[in-house]
Amino acid sequence: MDKKLLCPKLDVVFHALFCEKNLGDLSNLLTAILKEEVHVISIDKNRYVDIESPDEKLGIMDLRAELKGGVKCNIEIQLEYFPNMVKRLLYYWSDNYKRQLVVSDGYNSLKKTISILILDYTLNVLNDFEDVGTKWQIRDELTGKRVLTEDLEIVILELLKVIKLYNKYPNNKTYQWLMFLDNPNSKEVGAIMKDNKEIKSIADTLEQVSGDERLRRIAELKEKAMLDDKAALDYATEKGIAKGIEQGIEKGKHTLITTMFKNGATIDSLEKLTGLDRKELKKILNI
Repeated sequence: MDKKLLCPKLDVVFHALFCEKNLGDLSNLLTAILKEEVHVISIDKNRYVDIESPDEKLGIMDLRAELKGGVKCNIEIQLEYFPNMVKRLLYYWSDNYKRQLVVSDGYNSLKKTISILILDYTLNVLNDFEDVGTKWQIRDELTGKRVLTEDLEIVILELLKVIKLYNKYPNNKTYQWLMFLDNPNSKEVGAIMKDNKEIKSIADTLEQVSGDERLRRIAELKEKAMLDDKAALDYATEKGIAKGIEQGIEKGKHTLITTMFKNGATIDSLEKLTGLDRKELKKILNI
């Protein structure tokens, strides 16, 4: 294929790649992430909403799957910084857990729910963790060993850490899969495909997906929009604007938001950075 493979960590590409007809590939990915044999039974097709531009927020969100045994699994890839990500992650987990229950059911019908968050940046609370992935449960304070319930499981994966760990442990399947998600066009992934049939299989599927010109156009626009947002946020950070907003400084907030907007920040990036909704931001910006 002459064109480069599309990047799987872009949400539009991720969902096109791990769709209903490719449950086997999704099973292989989750097996590598969770480090146990996983069989995906189905995915929630209602989570996919067709989009025509990278700015449509009601487009593709998280991927929800049901695993063998009724276990629920939610997968989200977050490429841009989002304030209060941990609280958002817990909120999403609780939403996935409670939506299982209908009026006629009892609490015993609730199944284990796993939330997987793949980040393209490092969370401050995980700075001192060397590994690319961390698993979280509710444990007792006294020993840290007793788990209150197996129903809650949260896995956080940081793509920025994977290259260093892959170079150290090139045969680790988790690292191999994350290397593929991060950059399928890298020489390292080319080497991985020679021995890992699962990665070779998903790369072949990605080649087919990458041939879809409409998807390629959306993915490229989405990637450009993220780069533009990052440039604007970098400018804001250099000026101390981002830090001021994160610390909750109210004085001059409207001026700061207006300045960021004039220097290229989009409504989406301002919404993520400030925590304000679109309606309030548009009111501040008089648009």
